[in-house]
Amino acid sequence: MKKKKTKQGNPYLVPAMSLLLAGMMVLALVLPDKAFSYTENRPLAKSANVSWQGMVAGKSAEEMDTWFSDQIPGRNMFFHMDYLIRRACGQEEIKDVFLGNNALLSNPEKENEELIRDTLQAIETFSEQNGMNNYLLVAPPAAMVQPQKLPENAPVRQISSAYDAIAKELPSVHNVVVRDVLGEHKDEYIFYKTDHHWTTLGAGYAAWSLLEAMDIDMNLDDFKRMPVSHSFEGTLAAKTGSVFLKDQIDIAVSKDTPEYFVTWADGSKTASIYDRSALDTRDKYQVFLSSNQSKVRIDTLSDSGRSLLLFKDSYANSVVQYLLPYFSSITIVDPRYYYDDLELVLGSDLYTDCAFLYSYDTFATISSLKDVLNAWNEEQIQ
Repeated sequence: MKKKKTKQGNPYLVPAMSLLLAGMMVLALVLPDKAFSYTENRPLAKSANVSWQGMVAGKSAEEMDTWFSDQIPGRNMFFHMDYLIRRACGQEEIKDVFLGNNALLSNPEKENEELIRDTLQAIETFSEQNGMNNYLLVAPPAAMVQPQKLPENAPVRQISSAYDAIAKELPSVHNVVVRDVLGEHKDEYIFYKTDHHWTTLGAGYAAWSLLEAMDIDMNLDDFKRMPVSHSFEGTLAAKTGSVFLKDQIDIAVSKDTPEYFVTWADGSKTASIYDRSALDTRDKYQVFLSSNQSKVRIDTLSDSGRSLLLFKDSYANSVVQYLLPYFSSITIVDPRYYYDDLELVLGSDLYTDCAFLYSYDTFATISSLKDVLNAWNEEQIQ
């Protein structure tokens, strides 16, 4: 009886792959390390962080692996190829980002229920004591507003009860529930396709909702949206390696926008809220109010007689352009980066209005707003 021949693999494949990897390792060692990946919008591991002593002790093996993964020649090509292969294989989610219908959508963050309760209580206590008209607006994630863009049967984290808890009325705070307004326009370009933020149009609907709650008559048609970029690839593209999808960034300008000047966190002053240099970088969304700032002050020539104190995350950055005609001053505080005494802000103006404008993900998971408010609240009680 003849012995059945076993099918042999290509005897040159393993040596060839080993030689290729060795060559790439040598090339990575010879070439200077890259400090930052503009494709992934993050810093890269450096060989300087990997010590020979650590390698001998086995402590730096993971660092060495991370360094080679970050510095491998052709990394960007492999990153995008990985995305294309996953999509071709029918994968619908990468790193908690859904690969949807001509759009990338984040899976909403898992809420911290205790944090939500504590933050709402901090806002209520602060509002009881500050003598202003107080407003809370928390933006829902795109996955909640535009479910039609999600893959079929996508395992979206259900956050309706958490969002409803945030949206409940507080005795001293007017809660602006923008979810319904955005839902009425869900088929419009209100969220970026490659980024977690809302677009200038989406921000306009939010501004209209907030100003309506303040009894301020705003006509969105008075603002002309002008494109400043057609090549924006945001945080979700950087996270997944997405190719082909690009976004347009608009700025909104009204003939009623008064002259104004901006005082930035470092004390410098400009005559514009827009940072046009950001359009030459990966993070083009920073065209709105530049990079993250602890505090920004905008003084306008508006004769409205109203002054706004705005606590916010980056979602508010594209909303501010719509608020300029309606306030003589706007003081913006981002508690994620503000470490001074809040009294320094409160004592700098006679504010008529105070708004808290946040994305759901930040409000439900980050404690900075609660911490800043409670520090001031406790000082008032003592």
